[in-house]
Formats: sequence, C-alpha cells, structure tokens
Amino acid sequence: MSFRNTSWVRYPSRVSTAVEDVIASQGIVARCAHVHVALLVPVSLVTGLFNLTTFIRGRARLGRLDAFLSDLTVTNVLVTLLSLTAANRPDYLATSHLGCAALSFLSNVCYFSAQYVQLAMLLVFLRQGPSSYLRRDTKRATGPVWGLAALGGCALCSSLGVVSLLGTSGELHRPTLCQLDPLIAWPEYEIVKVGLGYRLALVLELAFLTLLAVQWAQRDAGSAHPAVVAIALTTFACRLPYNVALLQRARLKLQGDIGSPKDELFFSLAELALFGKSYGNSLAILFLHKPCRLTLLTLSGRLFGRCRRGRPAAASPSSEEGVRYEPCPLEMGLTGR
Repeated sequence: MSFRNTSWVRYPSRVSTAVEDVIASQGIVARCAHVHVALLVPVSLVTGLFNLTTFIRGRARLGRLDAFLSDLTVTNVLVTLLSLTAANRPDYLATSHLGCAALSFLSNVCYFSAQYVQLAMLLVFLRQGPSSYLRRDTKRATGPVWGLAALGGCALCSSLGVVSLLGTSGELHRPTLCQLDPLIAWPEYEIVKVGLGYRLALVLELAFLTLLAVQWAQRDAGSAHPAVVAIALTTFACRLPYNVALLQRARLKLQGDIGSPKDELFFSLAELALFGKSYGNSLAILFLHKPCRLTLLTLSGRLFGRCRRGRPAAASPSSEEGVRYEPCPLEMGLTGR
C-alpha cells in the first residue's frame, strides 16, 4: 500500500513556508523544554533515586505493593533519562535509523512495562483487598519477583511487535532526525501502540477503578492506598494528549499530509507531558507511600538535629562576650513560619 512508503514525511517546521507560525511554535517548545530540563528532570531524578534507595534498603521487608512500586520507580528513572533526548528542542536528535530504533525500543519497553505493572497493581488490589495487598509475605517472597518478570516479558514482546512496524529495516545506517516515536514510522506503528498500550489498558483500568470504588464504598475508606489511585490517574492524564497526538499523526500519514507547524507543536508538547508522568508518579510514591514518606521525615529530622547540635551551649555573658550565634538555615526557615 502507498502509505507504507513514508520517506516523504518531513517535520513541518523544516519545510513549511509559514515562517511566523514556525517561529512561534518553536519558541513555545523551546521554553517548555528548558523548564522540563531545568526543573522537572532534576526533581524527578532525585525523587526517583531516593525512592529506589528506600526500596533497596528495605528489600528484606518488601510487600506486594512495594515490589510493584519499586518496578515503577526504576521505570520512572529510565523515562526521565530518555526525556533528555528532547533537551535540545525544537531541534531533534540526529542519529541513524538503527540508533533511533534502539531508543524507540527502550522507550516502548518502559511505556508498556509501566502500563502492565499498573494494571497488575489494580488487579491484585481488587482480588486480595487492601489488607492482604499491603501485608509483607516472607514465605512467598519470590511471588512478586516472578510476577514482575512475567510483566517484563510481556512488555518486551509488545515493544518488539511495535518496533517491527517502524519500516526502517532496509536503511538502518542512514542518518535521520529522531524522536522516541519516530516520525517516519508506518501509520500502523501509532495505531497499534495506542490500541495495545492505551485503549485496552484504559478500559481495564476504568473497570478496576469502578470496582475499587464500589469496594471502598462498602468498606472503610481509610483502607484504600492512595498511591495506587494517584499513579493511575496521573498516568491517564499524562498519556491522554500523547495518544491523541499519535492518532493525529497516523491520520495525517494516511491522508498523505505532513501537517502544519501547529500539529508539530501539539505533538512536542504532548511528548513533554508524557515525560512529566515520571515526575508525577515519583512524587506520588514519595509522599503517599508510607515507607518512602517515613524515610523522608527521618532524614529531615536528622538534618534538623544536626543543625541543633551545632548550636553553642549556653554560657555566662562574660565568657561568651563577643560571640554571636548564627542559626542554621533550616532552623531559620522553620522558625520563620
């Protein structure tokens, strides 16, 4: 079919004659990319590594929920690192088709892995209930490990299936401008990715969340774990515009149209929103998951305690004359409130 030949596809900003639209859209993308790299990436990396350290230190006491969240934490860190490929927007990463396919494969592994782990989280939570879900089971400690390995295998197979639709197998060493979801991929690439990684998962998530809401209405509402719902809602909100952009890109290819600078702008902003999912999920795990939250409070308490211990002991005015105490910055911030 004619739409399988996508060699004609170009970025609208490279060929469009609407110079004012191109300049305006590139300015918006550049500002958003700068905010992402300067603010969201450092916070996401620090938060993700902090959560991962907490899970590693408490690995002997990991429960089912901890195992799922530790897997999501690793995925969030990897996605944050992959988001650095968009640091130089509105320019695109210059590489070969082979390098772009490798980046796309790794990105899709993270994409499907996070989706499948969240579905498994909701399913186990629904079947076993909050009390069993949060309980640490040392007799079956390998259960979550094998479950995560199976989910990882499903993510790998899904990624291989999607990447096989890139359509660049005959020109792997040719240079190209790369995104994590390449522009010149066949339209089936976007359609299959949306159908497999979002539509099906969205239907299942909505069903699980509805059943969970019924269960929580019949039980004590306090038994619900907020991190599970927060992660599901954050993922839905961040992936929705990106999947809409993927479908719009596939539609343009099927129509033989490269689109406008506004279409390119929408896709770039949706891609940055997708990267923001790792930022939101890392913060949700940090503040809503009890072990991570307690570790953060303990660390803050120790830091405050060291500032207090640095304070000189009380003495008579004659012996301390001329000595002025400078309070710790952390203490100044707390007392200032």
